[in-house]
Amino acid sequence: MSEKMNELFNLTQKAQKMERINEELALELYLEIFRDYTPKISKTYESAIRLLEKRHRLQEALNICNTAIHLIKEDQISGTLEKFEIIRSRLEKKIESEKPPEPEKKPLPLKSILIVLGLVVIMLLVFQFTKPYEDLNVNLEGKEALEGGESFVGTSKDDENTPESLYPITDGMIQVTSNEAFKLYDVSDISITPQNGTIGLGIIVEPGTDANRSKEIAAYVLKALSGAASANYKELNGPTKDSLGDLYNYYELVISIGTSTEADDIIARGSKNVDASNIYWRKETE
Repeated sequence: MSEKMNELFNLTQKAQKMERINEELALELYLEIFRDYTPKISKTYESAIRLLEKRHRLQEALNICNTAIHLIKEDQISGTLEKFEIIRSRLEKKIESEKPPEPEKKPLPLKSILIVLGLVVIMLLVFQFTKPYEDLNVNLEGKEALEGGESFVGTSKDDENTPESLYPITDGMIQVTSNEAFKLYDVSDISITPQNGTIGLGIIVEPGTDANRSKEIAAYVLKALSGAASANYKELNGPTKDSLGDLYNYYELVISIGTSTEADDIIARGSKNVDASNIYWRKETE
């Protein structure tokens, strides 16, 4: 077996096992396979299509299905042509049914066009000067920035046992966690930044979100990240009802939650050392 075929086999096996643990990570692996290889087994195509269809990523699923049909016709992969043609028909019907109806086109009078253009210009100017936040930047100084807290020691870049070298936080883990966060109705934006043994977590929430809810959101996001990490690193235990998971025995945390990144809009700030059992939350009166 060639080296490339061996890599494809190992990656496919990993993706199939990951389906039983975390479908999001499994899907990332399948998509990586299709970016870099041409699988020869129809089951790989079926699994990717199923996971994409489940997430309503119908056009991506249809593209993979069409590829499978073409390769089967060329006798380049195993599989039943009729089966994939049925899948294609189903996907095409779903895509067609989800298209919004085309509105009846009526020409706009010149006065209406000028009004619309004027409103667009005004909205652009307002947005430019009132945008609530640019980028989510979390202060990685840790508890030193919070009254009543302790400063973080952090890890040295020269240390061979840094969290980044032992259990690196990958882009895939961050993407999975962000996807989970955006399922919450009151989350507008999120930033996860691993840096020098510390994970900076910034969350923008909807106006009206209180401190208690903000802390619940942070715990949910942190558990999603540690769950994604435990799926990649078998030595790490995932989160439980009473624990955020083993990941934070290696990484320190700095958390900032608000309706924007402006100081006056911050609702909750927290931090956690690796030897602490709980997050230190700054008191609202401080």
